[in-house]
Amino acid sequence: MLARMAPVLVFLFFAACLSPVKAMAASDPAPLPVPGDALVRPDGYQVVWNDDFKSGSVPDPNRWHHETSRNRQGWYNGELQYYASEHRDNARIENGRLVIEARPEDLSSMGLDDWSGQRFSSARLTTRGHASWRHGFFQIRARLPCITGSWPAIWLLPEHQDMVWQGGEIDIAEAVGYEPGTVYHAIQTAKRNFINGNHEQGESRFNYCGGFHDYQLLWTEDRIVIGVDGKVRFAARPRGFDRKMILILNVAVGGAWAGARGIDTEAFPARMEVSSVTVWQKADRR
Repeated sequence: MLARMAPVLVFLFFAACLSPVKAMAASDPAPLPVPGDALVRPDGYQVVWNDDFKSGSVPDPNRWHHETSRNRQGWYNGELQYYASEHRDNARIENGRLVIEARPEDLSSMGLDDWSGQRFSSARLTTRGHASWRHGFFQIRARLPCITGSWPAIWLLPEHQDMVWQGGEIDIAEAVGYEPGTVYHAIQTAKRNFINGNHEQGESRFNYCGGFHDYQLLWTEDRIVIGVDGKVRFAARPRGFDRKMILILNVAVGGAWAGARGIDTEAFPARMEVSSVTVWQKADRR
C-alpha cells in the first residue's frame, strides 16, 4: 500500500511546491518594451475623447481651459511668459490646426489684473474641468517650435495638483529650442523628479521642427510607454500613478532649462501646431 502510494505522494509534493511559483510568475508584469520596438494601440480600445480642430476660430471652450493661475506669482522654473486667457494671438484655430503661439509683447497697456511684468505672451491649454483619464492610449499629432528660448510641452498632470507630483506627471513630449534634434520624455513623482535629479527620462533623436509627428502614450496598470510615430522611445513602471490626469499643451519661454542659451527674441513668435488630439480607453473603462 505504502509502496503503491509513494508515486502519488511524490507528485502531490512537487505540485504543492511548484504551484506558488507558477502563480507568482503569472502575476509578474510582462517585460517592458525597449526603444525601437513598435508602439501600437492595443485591441479593444475605443475613442473616448478627441479634437481635430476642424471648426471654429478659437479652441473649443467645451474641451479646453486656459490656465492662467500663476501669472501674478510667475510661472515655475523662472519662465518668462504670461499665459493669456482667450487671446486669439496666442491660441487660435488656423487651417484646421490648433496654434499655440508665444510672442514678445508689451502687455503694460492692456490693463491685465494678473500681469507681473512678463515680456512674452503665450497660452497654456488644458482639459481641466472637461476631461480626465486614468490609463489609456493618447496620440497628439503636432509640430513643435525650435526657436532658441522656446519650451513646448505635451504632458499630463492630475487635475487637482499644483506641481507637487502627488499622483505623478507624464511628459509625453517636451523640447527646448536650442536642441532641434532632441525631444524628451519623462515621468516624475514626489520621490523621483528633476529637482532631486533622479527622475526617469528618455530621448528621441530627430529633427522635430521639420514637420508633424505623432506623440503617443500608452498608460496601463503596469506600464507607461511613450513613443513617436509608432516607435517606442521610453518605458517605465507607473509606480504611484493612481489618479485621473488632464492633458496640457503649452509653449513656455525661457527659464532655467529653455533659457540656458539665451532667447532669440528676433526669431519669435514660436508656435506649436496641433492637428489632432485623440484618447482611447478599454471599452470597460468608459
